[in-house]
Amino acid sequence: MKKIKSIPVSRGVCGVFLLLMTVVILNSCSKDYTGVAPVDPNVPVSFSEQIIPIFTASCATASTCHKPGGHVPDLTPTHAYDELLGLGYVDSTNAAGSKLYTIINASSNYMPKDGKLSGDKISLIFNWIKQGAQNN
Repeated sequence: MKKIKSIPVSRGVCGVFLLLMTVVILNSCSKDYTGVAPVDPNVPVSFSEQIIPIFTASCATASTCHKPGGHVPDLTPTHAYDELLGLGYVDSTNAAGSKLYTIINASSNYMPKDGKLSGDKISLIFNWIKQGAQNN
C-alpha cells in the first residue's frame, strides 16, 4: 500500500477558505420575490379590479358566508359596494377605525373565518378605504 504524503496547511488558510466558501454559498442562495409586491399607499386602488376579487375569493364564494341570503354584508360583486357603505362598514375619514378594516385586521375573531387575509390584501383594502372608498 502506497503512503499518501500530507501537505501542511496552516489554520489561517483553512479559516479563510471556509469563510470564502460560506460567502460563495450564501450569495448563491436567493429568495424569489415573485409574489404580490408591497402595497404602495400612493397608487390608486380600484374597487372593481382589486377589492372585489379579494371578496369574491375569500368572502362571497359558494362555501363562504357573505353572499345573497347569507351573512351581512353581501360581498358579491353586484352588492358589495352598496352594502359596505350603506351599512356603515367603511368610514373613509377614519380608515383604521372602519368596521371592515378592524374585522379583517383583528388578531382574533377575524374574517374570513377560514384564514386571515394576507398582509398585502389587508393593506390594499385599507388603502382603498383611506383613498375615499371609491366605486371605481
